[in-house]
Amino acid sequence: MFNLREIISYNNQLILFILFSFLIGTTSTYLWISSNNNWSIYLKKAYNFGINIHNDISYGYKSINNEEFQELNFLHDQLSTEEILKNVNFPSQNLITSFSMLNENKLLNKKIKTSIHIVSPKLKYPIAELKNFNQNNPQMQLGKVTELLAKYCSNSLLFIKIDKSKWYKVNGDHIWSCDEAPYDYRLISIIIFLVSFLILSLYVRENKIKHLDFIKNLKNNLGTKKDAIEEIKGPKEYQDISKTLISFIANERKKLENRLMVLSSISHDIGTPATKLKLRTTLIDDKVLKEKLDKDIDKIIKMMDGVLAYTRSELDLEEIAEISLISLIESIVFDYQDLNKNVSFKKEIDKNLDIVTSIFGGSSKKISLKDYNKQPLLIKVKPLSLQRAINNLIDNSLKYGRSATLSIQTSSDFVFIIVEDEGKNITEELINNLKEPFLRGKNSNYIKGTGLGLTIVSTIAAQHGGNLNFEKTTNGLKAILKIKR
Repeated sequence: MFNLREIISYNNQLILFILFSFLIGTTSTYLWISSNNNWSIYLKKAYNFGINIHNDISYGYKSINNEEFQELNFLHDQLSTEEILKNVNFPSQNLITSFSMLNENKLLNKKIKTSIHIVSPKLKYPIAELKNFNQNNPQMQLGKVTELLAKYCSNSLLFIKIDKSKWYKVNGDHIWSCDEAPYDYRLISIIIFLVSFLILSLYVRENKIKHLDFIKNLKNNLGTKKDAIEEIKGPKEYQDISKTLISFIANERKKLENRLMVLSSISHDIGTPATKLKLRTTLIDDKVLKEKLDKDIDKIIKMMDGVLAYTRSELDLEEIAEISLISLIESIVFDYQDLNKNVSFKKEIDKNLDIVTSIFGGSSKKISLKDYNKQPLLIKVKPLSLQRAINNLIDNSLKYGRSATLSIQTSSDFVFIIVEDEGKNITEELINNLKEPFLRGKNSNYIKGTGLGLTIVSTIAAQHGGNLNFEKTTNGLKAILKIKR
């Protein structure tokens, strides 16, 4: 199906996304600011109109048009509803808001009463909004009243009497009517912002999901052993990244395969003369010389076998299968015990396991554990690789620590295979470098080996989503093989 987003590159999508965000933000801000400014001007005009009304009545100013400002022939303090309605030409039902304001005139040393009736065909005005303005300034009070009329923009008439003056009718439609009120875009601005925010959030979420899918697909493709790797769909940048990485991994795998083939050929070429040499050493009468030659020949053969095993582990050719980890370890331990090796499987489990994040960094974390004796502890691993890793850890413990005690501990996400020994004279420098290729202990001169065993274990651990760590204990050394469940 035609998908425009897959054709448009990710960079172009990002540019469009930024432009759209900028446009929406600018539009919303402009609508909000312009509406605020227009309404401020509109309400300020209505406020000044109220001040002019008060000045015209109190001081005889002529700032207001006579058509808008009419003197009535009523001197009494209160107007009846009939008197008010006689001066109203609204065709619909009228609503009257009546109230008075008492102000103190310090110059005249007396209080001045201002009586007001607001007649509207649509609403009664919430006079409670006026309770907090300056009580000592009648002009400002009346300005707040006319500002209130503009705020609620209902076409209305104002009847007002100040102290002993007559009643006045004020028609301020040109000031506070709904026709004069500026259009309020603030609600539209909020709606635009919320809708655009929702759209942008969905876009970001979709791209996040697509990015995670891309990483997942890429990971699956890079981990495949098929000759034909599926092409990852999506923007051009994603496809370019996947093609580049896949091509790089394919080339590296090809190099490893060629390296393995060359090493296998060399191993075969060396193996035949080495076998002949071992046969010829039987003809040597000097026992000391014979032992030295046998030792050197065995060392060469083991080294070649170790290099081949390491290269095979890097190729990661084995398929994943579900196995019982307990059964696997028990089988390995039984094989060693049949050979009279000091290897045991400790089934008791502690409630806490300290995994040191940095071997000598001083930091550690507690991991919640489960009792594996109550469950089969099935895990998906590469069985032969995991067996090789456990064997290498046991062999290393037997070589340098005289014994190997295995145990299993688990967390919700990982399984920890622990191998402890009784090795002494373990230095911090040695522990830090234990996983380095061809590195061996101080007593290596008396022990057969190549120094690749722990390097292979570390590689296998990484292939299972884990790692290999070491801890120095009071009795010796503890190796912790961490693999993902």
